Amino acid sequence: MVTRIKTLLLFVLCCTMALATSAQEKTTDTTDTETKSHFKAELNYVNNSVYLGRKDSMLLPYITPSISYCSKSGFYASASVAYATKDKRVDYFSLDAGYDFTIKKNFTASVYGNKTFYNDSSNNVSSDIGASLGTGLAYDFGFVQLHGGADISFAHKTDFGVNFSLDHSFYFGEKDKQWTITPTALLNMSTLNFYEGYTNKTVGKKAIRKNPLILSVNSTTLITNTQTSKLTLMDYELSLPVSYDAKKWGVYFTPTLSIPRNPIYTSTTSVIKFRNPSTPAQTVTTDSTPDSEKKLANTFYAEVGVYLNF
Repeated sequence: MVTRIKTLLLFVLCCTMALATSAQEKTTDTTDTETKSHFKAELNYVNNSVYLGRKDSMLLPYITPSISYCSKSGFYASASVAYATKDKRVDYFSLDAGYDFTIKKNFTASVYGNKTFYNDSSNNVSSDIGASLGTGLAYDFGFVQLHGGADISFAHKTDFGVNFSLDHSFYFGEKDKQWTITPTALLNMSTLNFYEGYTNKTVGKKAIRKNPLILSVNSTTLITNTQTSKLTLMDYELSLPVSYDAKKWGVYFTPTLSIPRNPIYTSTTSVIKFRNPSTPAQTVTTDSTPDSEKKLANTFYAEVGVYLNF
């Protein structure tokens, strides 16, 4: 099963990159008089980090400054640093690059890549993921825009994901002083290796916090109620992005309701070593399923940001 998923996603990614190359060749000699290459500085705040409907047991808000270069050809690259306000530390650095392009009228596509460096103490559910590659397609029917995406994430094992969304944008005001409201419905599916890696890290950290006599915890987590290589429906998301865009700057606010599906049950075997060398190591197997998975509940979170183009 995992081989078929991997082959399909790699095929989609390669096809989209081939289309991107073709689109680049067709537009190399054209001049876009309205869209110019520029830099973009941005600062945003999110009150909780939610990944595919999952979150840590503790609230994880971030303040994230970023700097981007956006080429009029459709290429972009950005760097960001996320500061965890509750833990008072830099939680991760992120590097992103991609290419957005038009295949034909009303039909657009993108390819993108990401590399993230997490703090060893991070409690982010996605903290086991070090890099990812993905592609997206969108078709505008006029009354609604349909999006489909596929990505590959690299953690201790490779994960594969797909997503589908519907949205429609409403515009108010003039071009350089424009409000936009975009009601959006999103569906996320993924394999589950990232969750085993996240649980491995958090079980050990929580044990050390509870017992200062523990020196180290080496954990191995297994998902017990499904296969990690199975493409699983993770969540539905309903959001209402609102933005104001002027010529050189803009602000945005995105409230989101995440509706998680398919609880993930885990069992973790831990080898515990103690600070006292005379105390023998212990091997303990526990049900590491958090209460949030046993009783899945919707999560409401929001992101607000401001940006400047120059």
